[in-house]
Amino acid sequence: MTRKMLLLAALVLGIGMFGPVAQPAQACPMCKIANEQDSLLPRAYMYSILFMMGMIFSLAGGVAFCVYSLSRRENAALEALGQYGGFTADANSLNLLPDGASPATA
Repeated sequence: MTRKMLLLAALVLGIGMFGPVAQPAQACPMCKIANEQDSLLPRAYMYSILFMMGMIFSLAGGVAFCVYSLSRRENAALEALGQYGGFTADANSLNLLPDGASPATA
């Protein structure tokens, strides 16, 4: 209960002290100048920002897809060996040892 009261007091104090000081956000100088003019320049800025965001998300999506596909491929290989889900198969049960060879015992 005291923790909630302390958090509420800090929130009220923070809003009371810094609320009136906060300034509205302003654009960068080039965007501000471009938006003040009545031209197609603001639309060009918008398209360039969308293009940059699209490239970042495309690259991140490609990397995520590669990691996902490698993970699925590795899980399929482990499942084929019988080592998936906590079960570990030995070489003898999978018939990986040559004929006449016995598994090493510790």
